[in-house]
Amino acid sequence: MKTFDESEKRFGEKDMLLVLDANEYIFGLSELKDTSVKLLDVLPFVEGLKVIVPSTVLDEATRNLSYIHSILVTKFNDLIYGYEKFSVVSDERLPQSLVEEYQRLGLPSEADARIGAFAEWVKADFLVSENQHFLKDLKTTAYQVIDAAEALERIEASSLRDAG
Repeated sequence: MKTFDESEKRFGEKDMLLVLDANEYIFGLSELKDTSVKLLDVLPFVEGLKVIVPSTVLDEATRNLSYIHSILVTKFNDLIYGYEKFSVVSDERLPQSLVEEYQRLGLPSEADARIGAFAEWVKADFLVSENQHFLKDLKTTAYQVIDAAEALERIEASSLRDAG
C-alpha cells in the first residue's frame, strides 16, 4: 500500500485522477447498478486515467462485499490489485483539519468527509459516487463530483476525441 507524499507528483503528470466511493465498487461488483458495472468494466482499459483507492474505501468495500458474498471480495481484489491503473493509498496521514473542513462543506458523517478530503488531498480531478451527500450537498472547487453515468459519458467523449 502506498503512502501519499504531498511532494510527489500526481502519479503521472498527464493522467486524470479519479477517486471512486465505496458504493461504486459495491454496486458494480454485486451488479446492483448497471452504470457502476460498466464503469468498473471499462476503467482498467482507459488511457490517461488513474484510479486512487483510499484505504478507507478499500476497508468499506471489502466489508460490505463480504456481507453479500466472499467471491465479490476476490473480484474486488483482482480489480484493484490486478491492474496498474489502480493504486491503493493509505489515508492514515490525511490531515484531520481537512476532514473537518469537508464536514463544514456539506459532508456531516466522518466517513464521507474522509473520502471527500482524501480526493482533495491526492489532487483528484473527479470523485465518482452515487451517494447523494456527495452529489448534492458537497460544495467544493477542489474536484468535480460525478456519478458513474457521467463518468462513462466523459470517458466515451474522451475516447472519441482521442480516436479522431
